[in-house]
Amino acid sequence: MMKANSRFLYLWLMATWLAVSCTQEKSSELKVLQLNVWVNAARVEGGVQGLVDVIDQTDADVVLLCELYSGEDETLLTQKVIDELGKRGKTYYGDGCRLPVGILSKYALEEVSAFMPTPKEVCYRPVVKAHITVNGRTAAVYSTHLDHLNYAPYLSRGYSPTTWKKIDAPVTDPDTILVANRLAWRDETIRGFIRDAQSETAKGHLVILGGDFNEPSHLDWQADTKDIRDHRGAVVPWDVSQMLAQAGYVDAWRSRFPDAVTHPGFTWPAGNEAAKLENLFFAPDADERDRIDFIYYYPQPGVTLDGIRIVGPAASVDHGKITPEQTDEDILSLTATWPSDHKGNLATFRIAPQPVVVPPSPEKKLTFAFLTDLHLTKENSRNRLNGFKQALERAKGAGSEFLIFGGDLVDITQKIQLSREETDSMYTVFKQAVEQAGLPYYAVIGNHDRYFDAENGCPDGDEVFNAHLGGHSYYTFERQGVRFFALNSVQRYADRGDLCIGEEQLDWLKRELVHVSLATPVIVIQHVPVYSLYYPAVSTNYSPWDVVCNFREELQLFREHNLKLVLQGHQHFYEELFLQNVHYITGGAVCAGWWGGSFHGTEEGFLLVRADSSGDFDWEYVDIGWLPK
Repeated sequence: MMKANSRFLYLWLMATWLAVSCTQEKSSELKVLQLNVWVNAARVEGGVQGLVDVIDQTDADVVLLCELYSGEDETLLTQKVIDELGKRGKTYYGDGCRLPVGILSKYALEEVSAFMPTPKEVCYRPVVKAHITVNGRTAAVYSTHLDHLNYAPYLSRGYSPTTWKKIDAPVTDPDTILVANRLAWRDETIRGFIRDAQSETAKGHLVILGGDFNEPSHLDWQADTKDIRDHRGAVVPWDVSQMLAQAGYVDAWRSRFPDAVTHPGFTWPAGNEAAKLENLFFAPDADERDRIDFIYYYPQPGVTLDGIRIVGPAASVDHGKITPEQTDEDILSLTATWPSDHKGNLATFRIAPQPVVVPPSPEKKLTFAFLTDLHLTKENSRNRLNGFKQALERAKGAGSEFLIFGGDLVDITQKIQLSREETDSMYTVFKQAVEQAGLPYYAVIGNHDRYFDAENGCPDGDEVFNAHLGGHSYYTFERQGVRFFALNSVQRYADRGDLCIGEEQLDWLKRELVHVSLATPVIVIQHVPVYSLYYPAVSTNYSPWDVVCNFREELQLFREHNLKLVLQGHQHFYEELFLQNVHYITGGAVCAGWWGGSFHGTEEGFLLVRADSSGDFDWEYVDIGWLPK
């Protein structure tokens, strides 16, 4: 039998527990419906009413729609749907943006905005975003519709990705398919979304993205599906899905159903009996079924995916015929007139109250030193070799895992051109000093590292550099998920004296980039800058050797890719430029004013760079503390 004070304590604890349990918020359900409404729901008779019925029967909390095209004098489709649902006692809010993509929500829409990641004149693909509050937590919901042109999945099926007509033979080479795919503007839209959503995820907000991507997932075109669905052996690392996955987003369907054979999740073309059959497909002699409509979300503590279903007809179009699905999927077929040539996604999330989050341990960043413009000479004037060794010691002491040299390692072309024997001795001194530092290293060629005139038996070009440093003056390598391109920026066109990236090198670069995921962070290293304002700032004019003469052609090759940083040298000047989401950093010079002191305020030093696999990086210019002798 309990003593009185023990009984009192027990009763008090029980009462406290019950009070806390009764007042504690439970998790809330959030149902999200994504659907392409097929040209304003006008391609199917009764399509608008069908859309109202679909939303009513799914009872979605948030609806992400695309292909909302409406004339200026016509009532917005979204407003029609809101009005009709209101008559059924259901209140929805619309984003009011009057764009081809839209959001409806039972929750009040807050901070509605729209942005255009693509140039409007070539690809009108806006993204609409709104905040809602669920169970005291903020969710940022995005609706999008990616570029429909250059639909590359058709290539393996024997059809053109641009004209949708038959081609002479199917194309199954993944590199060729990706080249065609990247002509579209889909990756630009997704990159814009990822950039916009970074501030949301950093605050712990739930981020949900839904839309018609007009591109399959790389998870659906792997080895297990290569011999079915007219993939004809093609295993394709589709860009958009890889970009989202690398940024941390979860493909809701494939996370619940990882087997792409038993649960393909086809969303297009839908076997819609209410539509004209000839309007439902483009490749009548092929199996064009694919999953191109998606819901993605960013995982946050207290947010779970409770389930997801494909919504729409229980059939797709295969070889020009409506064919019932032969899969293990439980497709949600409604009694409504189906308004679209796509099927939709209906995802159910559980949203718990905002938890107390313990910040994760910071990811170990890739740390390296960028050292440029050493200008080692045969006579070691001003004791420059010791200055170089001091720079190496500082770089190693700062935690560098490897070194990158930005050119002008030696000084072949001083007032007179050196002999090959003298040049070899300088390269030997350079390599011995670096090897003594005990760190791996990479180097690019500078204008002082090569001969420009074939005199005295000395080879014109990069032969000497190649002989001493790895065999080639341009190459690529990868470290901790970051792709580096080391380029030769001191080549010359035959008919002009400017420095450039040569045509053969550009062709090589184009081939290499095909193998690089658009999600992979890219860093370019070259000696002569892509961009620089040094000479206009210092001497008010440019010379032909201040920047590579064909920088526009070079940058165009990286247009589709996740280029984050260009490290450059040549100017002996520390400079930062930020253009179109790319940082261009001229990394000063280890020798500053040729070992005679600072150069226009830039001391002897190097750039210390820290980068991670997501493409986030920081840097600092490190003064090595060298005192000229």
